[in-house]
Amino acid sequence: MKISDSLEVEFPIQQVWELLEDPRRSMGAMPGVQSVDVLDDTTFDLTVAQRMGPFRVQFQVTMSLEEVTPPTRLVATGQGKESSGTLLRIPSAVLKLEALGDDRTRLSYEIEFSLMGKLGTLGYPMLKHKAGEMSKKFADNLWEELSRTAS
Repeated sequence: MKISDSLEVEFPIQQVWELLEDPRRSMGAMPGVQSVDVLDDTTFDLTVAQRMGPFRVQFQVTMSLEEVTPPTRLVATGQGKESSGTLLRIPSAVLKLEALGDDRTRLSYEIEFSLMGKLGTLGYPMLKHKAGEMSKKFADNLWEELSRTAS
């Protein structure tokens, strides 16, 4: 499954980049992220909890940065599992930044992932809906984090 979206923020591209290149801050803006453990310059572990329909899930996920092109592009891959046996595979997570002027930036992302196990059988519509909810919350959290650092 692929999800993609873009949002525009009233902050300079460099400020947005600095947030994105710090996994603790950028992943902290993702809904459901409970903890971030940076292992090295390109690898970090996440604990992510979400409600998906009737299920409450908590994934342990390892993400690896595959490409870092400051200040415009990050590419990561990841994999994880949940205690009930559901597996999460993220073959591609691409974040792109585009300056829209001195104080405005467009953040676009495209994430390809698959779930194997109970959640994988729930079907595309429910997962797509949940991804849309998470996208909106991420945009709000990102704006709050950027505003905090601008102060």
